[in-house]
Amino acid sequence: MTGLSQASTAAKKTDPKKEAIRLTNLWQKYGPNTYPLDLRKLVDGAILTSDFSDKLIIDQRRFDSFEGSLVRTKGARKWTMLLNSHVANGRRRRFTFAHELGHFMCHRDLRDTFEDSEESLNDFHDAIETEANIFASWLLMPANILRTEFQDMPWCTDVLQEIGTRFECSLQASALRHVKLSHRPLAFVVSRDGMILWATKSQSAPFIGRFCFGDELPEGSHALESFKAGGSSAERVPVGTVWNDFQNATESQYFDQSGQGYQYTCIEF
Repeated sequence: MTGLSQASTAAKKTDPKKEAIRLTNLWQKYGPNTYPLDLRKLVDGAILTSDFSDKLIIDQRRFDSFEGSLVRTKGARKWTMLLNSHVANGRRRRFTFAHELGHFMCHRDLRDTFEDSEESLNDFHDAIETEANIFASWLLMPANILRTEFQDMPWCTDVLQEIGTRFECSLQASALRHVKLSHRPLAFVVSRDGMILWATKSQSAPFIGRFCFGDELPEGSHALESFKAGGSSAERVPVGTVWNDFQNATESQYFDQSGQGYQYTCIEF
């Protein structure tokens, strides 16, 4: 990564989006510019060899109580990132790495210790955890590549899986990033046992009547029919005005194979 460390600056930015964009620019200009992003190579070239006053050590081994942690050595500007190497899902391990890196880049003046479990990594109500997730998703899935390669594709679970493979990210993280970035009217719903857990939509998508935690999948939706049938293909199915009283929609389904029982619904209006 010739020139990468020289291009880095000692200034610490705390805005997660700006910091992710800064590192992305360094990676794409001075680094290999390959994706999926090599996080360890990025850290070695852009952070460990830079003029940061804070030093970072990365320790990957088995930990029983957390998936990732960032700990400051008492009385020093030295940090250790602890990553649980025994988390079975490799994509989740990558996201946890990027999440903890987000804490280091954006939050190290706020606390001396950060500890993350599966629950905290999915906590959308904690501002600091949300910012670390934003940093991770922006770093792992850059806007310029997403727009160039996926913006014009029909929104369906086949494309969702392509995005996950392209960036080696979970389908939920991939969907959140793609939908929030898109200018098209898209939505993504996560459900289990016929009940909505959470959902997100692009800015141009219409209001969705069935959008809240605990709501049942709407009657007449392909999502509900697929749940009752115990699965379905990933084909796009028109469902009329099921999700909004005034705009027609098309749905596509994917049933997670991890054993968690998640059902993913891609909606395009």
